[in-house]
Amino acid sequence: MRISTLTYKDKALKWELQKADFETLTLLVGASGVGKTQILNSILKLKSIANGKTISGVYWSLNFETLNGSSYLWEGEFENKGDIEFDDEDDEDLKRNKPSILFENLTIDNEKVIERTKDAIYFNGTKTVKLPNQQSVLYLLKEEDLVKPAYDGFGKILFSDQTDSTRQAYGIRFFDTQKLLKSVSTIRQIQESKEDIRIKLFLAYKNAPDVFQTIKERYIDIFPQVEDVKVEPLDLDEIDIPVFVKEYPFIQIKENGIDKWIKQQNISSGMFRSLIHISEIYLCSEGSVFLIDEFENSLGINCINELTNDILSSKRQTQFIITSHHPYIINNVEYTNWKLVTRTRGIVKTHKPEKFKIGKSKHDAFMQLIQLEQYQTGLEA
Repeated sequence: MRISTLTYKDKALKWELQKADFETLTLLVGASGVGKTQILNSILKLKSIANGKTISGVYWSLNFETLNGSSYLWEGEFENKGDIEFDDEDDEDLKRNKPSILFENLTIDNEKVIERTKDAIYFNGTKTVKLPNQQSVLYLLKEEDLVKPAYDGFGKILFSDQTDSTRQAYGIRFFDTQKLLKSVSTIRQIQESKEDIRIKLFLAYKNAPDVFQTIKERYIDIFPQVEDVKVEPLDLDEIDIPVFVKEYPFIQIKENGIDKWIKQQNISSGMFRSLIHISEIYLCSEGSVFLIDEFENSLGINCINELTNDILSSKRQTQFIITSHHPYIINNVEYTNWKLVTRTRGIVKTHKPEKFKIGKSKHDAFMQLIQLEQYQTGLEA
């Protein structure tokens, strides 16, 4: 999946994103509070809607492409019943009060395939049987050949936030370890699996050693003090852990001149997050869309430059939509990939740098950006 443009309104929150364009790599820049994070959240909310969730007061118009080369326009609107979250576990009264979809359309390669009103759904011109009016057609018709690529694409939108992930114990239930290793045995299967990225790294360690070696070498390039990396169960003789997690795989690193392995919970947050981000680039499925908020969190200067370069040089079919305030990141991303975000009351806009005559050279572009009143204040002149 690759997102091209997005228009989004949240009438319940009185927040609106005017039509925004996205590249293969888009860096959202601007003052704090202008709406950069909300742009990422709006994409995540559309993923939730595609998965059957009801969100009050939302209007959207999204252009995107799928791996099969088709171009989609998906647009729709829920009626506004206030700022309320609706879940499958809601009580019956709340379920009855769920907002309905006022309209929804799906256009594929400039041909309208689905047209929906509040009362009926037409698929290729034919009225369908009555379907729940509180769930998207992407979810209700996800098994249809024309709709499935779009539905699958939303499953590849990933919010990558490893800020506090160092201490998160992860693992495969010990009685499933060998079964998973047998069923997910090739690099393609690993990339296309729905497993957490840490588990994917374990699978690569066991079943795709050449790819794991590439990840490890790239990691050591950034942290030359590291000698080796492994993803294995902990040594029960060295640490007091319950026997039932004896087969849980944990990331461990070994530094030059130190005999003992450093366990996952003792790896610095910046070093751990860097390894996870590198792993994501190599082990994600084709068509993944990464949403990364404040990319610089927990990363040192040495990590920022190298990981930015990895994203820029990746040959995978991926898309990155990133927010950042850090000059190292902004200055290392080509200014043509910047989108300056401004906000006037509840209306958010994204601007191409050429609108402000930013250009000539990367250094000049960055200096021009940080001197802009729109960048400093978040307000349009």
